[in-house]
Amino acid sequence: MEMSGYQDISALEKSVANAGSQLYTMAHKLHAVERSLDQTAMEQMDEMEVMELLESMTEVKNEYQNLRKDIQEVQQLQRDVSTSIRYQMTSMQQTFQMLKKRIATTQQRRRHQRDQLQGPTTVAAHPH
Repeated sequence: MEMSGYQDISALEKSVANAGSQLYTMAHKLHAVERSLDQTAMEQMDEMEVMELLESMTEVKNEYQNLRKDIQEVQQLQRDVSTSIRYQMTSMQQTFQMLKKRIATTQQRRRHQRDQLQGPTTVAAHPH
């Protein structure tokens, strides 16, 4: 499925924004876990706190995996956009060359037609 360059860039921007949001969420959760560990020694933690900590760590891990997936999607979109731009540029160059040849051919025809309409020009010899 070929998307236009604008759609590719729009999807790329959305993926980058989503990855940034997930990165922020992951950093916030990691910070909360670090605060929890700083405030409570592991020996003093009850089973419920350990379970909450494990749950938080699982969430952070899942967010990290989602972030990696989003980053991979962004990279693929970047490759797609780059390929699309390269294709469009090649197409434009080919079109430019074709138009350049047409212009040159048209100019040659016009010169040839003009020369034919003017007829042969003879230079009169001047006797001395």
